[in-house]
Amino acid sequence: MEQLFLLAVIAALLGVFFLMGLAERRRYQKRLEQELKERYGKRQEKKIPASRMECIPAYFRKHQTDTSIDDITWSDLEMDRLFTAMNLTCSSAGEEVLYHTLRTPLFDKEALEERAGQIAYFREHEEERRKLQLLLAGMGKNDRYSLYDYLDFAEGMKGGESWKYHFLAPVLLIAAVAFLFVQVEFGVLGMVFAIVFNMGWYFKTKGDVQPYIITLKHVVANIRVAKKLQRMQLNVCERQQKELAEALAQMKNFSAGDSGVFSSGMSGGDPLALVGDYVNMLLHTDLIRFYGLYVKLQQHKEQVDVIHGSLGYFEMLIAAGSFEEALENVCKPQFDGVESASEIWHPMIEDPVKNSYRLKGCMLLTGSNASGKSTFLKTIAINQLLSQTLYFACAEEFHTEFHRIYTSMSLRDDLEHQESYFMVEIRAMQRILEAGKQEGAKIACFVDEVLRGTNTVERIAASTEILKYMAQQGYFCAAATHDIELTALLEGPYENYHFSEEIKDGDVLFNYQLQSGKAQTRNAIRLLSVMGYEDGIIERAESLAEAFLKEGVWQK
Repeated sequence: MEQLFLLAVIAALLGVFFLMGLAERRRYQKRLEQELKERYGKRQEKKIPASRMECIPAYFRKHQTDTSIDDITWSDLEMDRLFTAMNLTCSSAGEEVLYHTLRTPLFDKEALEERAGQIAYFREHEEERRKLQLLLAGMGKNDRYSLYDYLDFAEGMKGGESWKYHFLAPVLLIAAVAFLFVQVEFGVLGMVFAIVFNMGWYFKTKGDVQPYIITLKHVVANIRVAKKLQRMQLNVCERQQKELAEALAQMKNFSAGDSGVFSSGMSGGDPLALVGDYVNMLLHTDLIRFYGLYVKLQQHKEQVDVIHGSLGYFEMLIAAGSFEEALENVCKPQFDGVESASEIWHPMIEDPVKNSYRLKGCMLLTGSNASGKSTFLKTIAINQLLSQTLYFACAEEFHTEFHRIYTSMSLRDDLEHQESYFMVEIRAMQRILEAGKQEGAKIACFVDEVLRGTNTVERIAASTEILKYMAQQGYFCAAATHDIELTALLEGPYENYHFSEEIKDGDVLFNYQLQSGKAQTRNAIRLLSVMGYEDGIIERAESLAEAFLKEGVWQK
């Protein structure tokens, strides 16, 4: 009788934890659903932890091509900010595929139109979108590693021959429970011994294989979600759904139910997951199942990649649609070979000034310091990228053609490799020139202050020839410069545009309005005056500058 009472108490405690877990999960689902509803159609404000930001590019690194956005361009355009503002994802897969999408321009209008239609589908079907988001949230995010890091861990695993011995753990515990019915005192002692021994053995082994278990946990969670997604029968993304079905068919040896075996509630506070953790400690359930699945994982890495990418693709579409809805005045780009824009603006600037241009060739942009040249170059480049990834642009009209996109803008000294700014700069420019020698779409390059790291004479001479060469090779080039001499030297292949300012009440005011022609004003010396420099310095500097502009020679 005592034995039955003890077992009943244990069963009751487990039942309470189970019911608490179910209730907590329901509450979590409701909170998540409300949060997703509130966040949709808005710029995302949540900062991404640095540890996660380091692993997000893993999917991109595996799938990048010669036409992908390189690291320099991504950094120059501050695309991490745009990615963060767009990141309405609940899973690592969605996050990684969204990142990959923004770094992978398309060069096919039909493919872009198909993607735009898929994005529109989830914008218009709120109920299906919400169900899919809640489903994909089941895969979760990890702040430290990508699935592809886990797969690398798994590939390096050695041994595992002793996995069969872990079957002794449940046998030992069951034997102790059975002994309760023979001798209660010895049965209790046996249970205590079995619990302590199994937990000690578990933690000793778990520490060695933890990265590999996390690998399999992600894989089986993805499989579980993929199977549920199939049952939703979405009327969109037929190719991705077909790829999912084919991959799942080849992974029948993996059970979606195994995601419950690889539980992890120790730090999350989920009572249901906590029960799973203790079951694993006592019975070694996850270790036993892990070793069986590990061998099969090595045979299905390609299918794992397909499932991860396909599930992430769905969530990328939702995030893209949310961001597009948060923007005002967007348009479908026209890939008609004309380089022009009407009322174009930067998606990451509040209350942006909108500008227009129409080009027959390349653009040379001049203007004073802080007048808006660099921001405008980024505006064109980002809209070019959005046009070739998500098929919309922040403008009334945006005309262009398909481009391979490169920048050379926000460079700095490379202390790690002991290279000066100038060496970093010429390497950055050289990569653009080398890209132009490869077959493919036309190059679009955005250059801020060509060769600023060297002296004036050589900078002007080299900049002239480099920019001329780009135009001759058919590049679309938009370059900003302080060297007003370039406006004459590059006349013909480059059309001049500029930004200007005015001095009012002792302050320099910028309107950030793009104007045709070359800049007629300078403000560097004026800024010295505004900042309170002595009048004598200002006057002598103005005199020297005026004399040089007239005679072309510096006076002592």
